[in-house]
Formats: sequence, C-alpha cells, structure tokens
Amino acid sequence: MFNGLLDTLAGQDLGVVLALLLVFLTLDASVGVGLVTPGDGLLLVAGATADSPPEALALIGAGVLACFAGASGGHFLGRRYGSRLRHSRLGRRIGEARWARAERLFERKGWALALAYFLPVLHALTPAVAGTVGMSYRRFMPWAMAGSAAWVSAYVTLGAVAGGVVRQRAEWLLPVAAAAVIAVLGISAAVRRIVNGGPAPRGRSASRPPR
Repeated sequence: MFNGLLDTLAGQDLGVVLALLLVFLTLDASVGVGLVTPGDGLLLVAGATADSPPEALALIGAGVLACFAGASGGHFLGRRYGSRLRHSRLGRRIGEARWARAERLFERKGWALALAYFLPVLHALTPAVAGTVGMSYRRFMPWAMAGSAAWVSAYVTLGAVAGGVVRQRAEWLLPVAAAAVIAVLGISAAVRRIVNGGPAPRGRSASRPPR
C-alpha cells in the first residue's frame, strides 16, 4: 500500500498532490490512516514534486490545514468514543502498548505533544488520546498546530531539496533517497530520546493532562 501510494503521488501534478495531501493528512489523525501509511514518507514525496518555493509553500499550507482538520476530528472522536475506540477491534489491532505510549505523552510538558508529530504511529493516536483523557480542545490544539507546522514544514522542505537535487542529477536518486530516509529516522530517534528522557511532572497521571 505504501509503495503504491508513493509511486502514484510522484507521477501527479501539483493540484492532485495538494488534494491527496489534504485528504490523507485529514484522515491521518482523525481515523488513524497514519497507523497504516506513515505520513513522513508522504510529505517527503509530496515535497519532491515541488518545482519552486511557492509550490513548496502551497504544499506546506495544505499540509498544516489538513493536520488541523485531522487533529480536530481525532480529538472529537476521542472525547466522544474514547474508551470504546480503544477497546474496539481497531484499537486492539493497534495494540495496548502503543496506546500506553501515546498516553504517557500527557504526563510530560505540552511540548511533548508537539514533538509527537515526529514519532510515527504515536502522532496518529495523540488527538484521540487527548480527547479521551479530557484535555480540552483549546489546550490541545495550540500544541498540535505547533507540532504539525514544524513536522510538515521540515519534511516537505527536505523532500523539495532532495527532489531538486535529483532533477539536476538523476543518477543521484538512490543516494539522495537513502539520505532523506536516514534523516527522517535520525529525527525520529532524536525526538524519541528527548521525549522519553524528559522528566515527567510529579504526581501527574495521564488522566490529568498538562496545562
């Protein structure tokens, strides 16, 4: 599924790429599409289709808008159906360990919620968990938007730079693609280390989200 999506995306013009980005990232955190197809790769390939800075900015704008819609939908679903969603067939397939890791983000400062966008799978669960544990929409969304803006901007820009290099030097496709993947893995590892290494506030549980 992942390879087919990326191959299809790479062959489309900007209008189609914008539409796909809007749809995918909206569904990413609201209904968990990001649990199946990582958004990181989608953003890289979408960025690689940009031929100019204005096109890259259009992709970033569409991505952030879609993340806003997705996070809003995920928060609503978590608030309305949180416990049932977690114990549904889909919730069991996701695995209790992943739910628990997402829940632990709420034991830390709000910046951990923003950084969660750089953690595959977890960022797709965070909005639903925020609604489930009772974190208000008004408190959650500023962190979600800060994280999504940084995530989308970083990976679309990385993809655009990589795409520009490959258009100039087609023979560099494999090393450039490998370098982009390594960069994404490195960022994810660094963020995971920061989030896991940060001290959790004393006396706070997942049922008492950060202010």
